[in-house]
Amino acid sequence: MVYRITAERDYLRADLFNRETAEEAREFFEAVADSASRYHRSCILISVHSSMAVFTVERSGFLTRFTSVGDDPAHKIALIADNQELDHSHEYLALLGRLHGINVRHFRDEPSALEWLKHGPAIERDARYSHG
Repeated sequence: MVYRITAERDYLRADLFNRETAEEAREFFEAVADSASRYHRSCILISVHSSMAVFTVERSGFLTRFTSVGDDPAHKIALIADNQELDHSHEYLALLGRLHGINVRHFRDEPSALEWLKHGPAIERDARYSHG
C-alpha cells in the first residue's frame, strides 16, 4: 500500500494505491483524518487506485474516523475509484456513512467529485427541483 495526501487550495486530496486489507484501509483513513485536521480542510477527495474492494466498513475505520465530522455540514468527503468493483464498494461505504451522519458521496469521475465538493448543496438542491 502506498498513499499520498496533499493539501490543495480548497480541499484535501488523498490518493491510495495497492490497498489489500481492511487494516491498510484503517491506516489510510487515520492518516487522511489527521491531515484534514492538521491542514484545516473540511472537504476531502479520496481517490483509490489498483486496490481491493473493502466491504467490511467497520474494520476499515471509516465510520470511526469520520462520524465526528457529521456534525458540521461543511465537511464533505468525495470518493472515486478506478474500477467498477471499487466503485461498488464506495457506493456501499457512502450509503453507510450517510446513515451515520457523514456527508459522503461516491463519484465515477474526478471532475464530478470536485464539482460537488465545491458546490455540493446547490447541486443537490437543483437536482431535487429538476425532478419535480
